[in-house]
Amino acid sequence: MQKLAIYSLTFRQKNTLIGWSFVLPAVGLLSVFGIGSIAYVLYLSLLRWNLIDPTPTFVGLANYNQLLHSTSFLHAILRTLFYLVVSTGITLPLSLFLAVLLHEPFRGVRIFRALFFIPYVAPTVASAIAWSWLFEPHHGLINYFLRVFHMPAQPWLGSPNQAMLVIILLYVWQFTGYFIVLFLNGLQNVPVPLYEAAQMDGANRWQQFYRVTLPMITPTLFFVMTMSIIFSFLSFDQVYVLTNGGPADSTTTIIYYLFLQGFQFFHIGIAAAVAVLLLLFLAVITYLQFKGESKWVHHQM
Repeated sequence: MQKLAIYSLTFRQKNTLIGWSFVLPAVGLLSVFGIGSIAYVLYLSLLRWNLIDPTPTFVGLANYNQLLHSTSFLHAILRTLFYLVVSTGITLPLSLFLAVLLHEPFRGVRIFRALFFIPYVAPTVASAIAWSWLFEPHHGLINYFLRVFHMPAQPWLGSPNQAMLVIILLYVWQFTGYFIVLFLNGLQNVPVPLYEAAQMDGANRWQQFYRVTLPMITPTLFFVMTMSIIFSFLSFDQVYVLTNGGPADSTTTIIYYLFLQGFQFFHIGIAAAVAVLLLLFLAVITYLQFKGESKWVHHQM
């Protein structure tokens, strides 16, 4: 009977069935490890549990209420937004500027491209350890050069005002090369006849960049901005290795706050509530990004 039922399907229905047979394994894995995990975290956020007690206590929305009235959590949100705005605000223009330079043909351009990309493929923990040596207040290389030029040494990672700056610099150093590669791919897809037409109209280099290059690479710019926001929110290794959230919680971001609550204080319910709020926050930002995309992103037909 099943054999007869399959033979009775139309060509389009058979293609649809074959397509679903390829997609279903991925959908199954996504349901179990994606949606299932989110549902379990949502359930944990309604409990008071320390991973040891065999009988977790159901507290409803008490964990969310505690977070929304927590000064330390609100400060973690503000630090994360500051980290996001400054790191993205520096990395995007810098990587675009370097990509435009590296897009020009000159001798050794491939070597420069490789040098800029190396920080991205280096392990984050190893990079953070190297930066902790560079910015060590007593024997670090940065303070050594400051003393050579008769400038006062700085506490860097020991200062609440400078520790976040060091973490932002590490982010810029690590991700600029990756964004350069993305921008180079966007620049290579700009049609050459557009530049030729602009030159015939008498446009100089800046006018060609502003009127031709920038509008044509807006899809790449949108993608880079989205990735930078995600990377900024999920930056954990840098904070963990360099500062452990200190000094005086000056570098405790949302993701590190989640780690502290879940795996140092064993407040599993609160950590899960932070994860849920972070998910909602990212969903809202992503929605606003895609809602505003049509107003400034130019898609080639």
